[in-house]
Amino acid sequence: MTSARVAAEGRRSSALRESKVAPRESLRSRLRVVDRTAPERRRIGLLAAVFGVVVVLFAIAAAQTLIISEQAHIDRVTTRISEAETRAEHLRVELAQLQSPQNVTALATTKLGMIPAPTPVYLQPKGTDDARAGEMPPAPTPTTVPKAKTSPSTVAKATTPTTAAATAAKR
Repeated sequence: MTSARVAAEGRRSSALRESKVAPRESLRSRLRVVDRTAPERRRIGLLAAVFGVVVVLFAIAAAQTLIISEQAHIDRVTTRISEAETRAEHLRVELAQLQSPQNVTALATTKLGMIPAPTPVYLQPKGTDDARAGEMPPAPTPTTVPKAKTSPSTVAKATTPTTAAATAAKR
């Protein structure tokens, strides 16, 4: 303690002795209630604030990571889409080349052994033609096909595939 404090305490105690006032009342008038939990509350509040900031920063980092991974996925899908579009364009070009009249003519002459007609023949529909004339005719049923007279050797050959087909159908 400092000397000024010691002197002040001495004066107070002598004043109390001299005055015949009850010592408890004078002490109580000088005393005040100190809230001891205020520093602890501040400390707890500070820790809660720091914890809250850490949680918010962690949430932001997690959100950024999620955004980056989703962007990488989007980039991969975009790349696959562009590759598929490029491939589709190449296939369209190839299909157009294969369907061209020059290619059809070349394949018909080289692979199928066809020869071009000297003069083309154009078919003109008549007014009496049925509207359904361009449709495929119904397939003939086996009962409408007339039986041909064949020799015994061709009968054996003809029945063999039919028998094989019937055997395959039974399986």
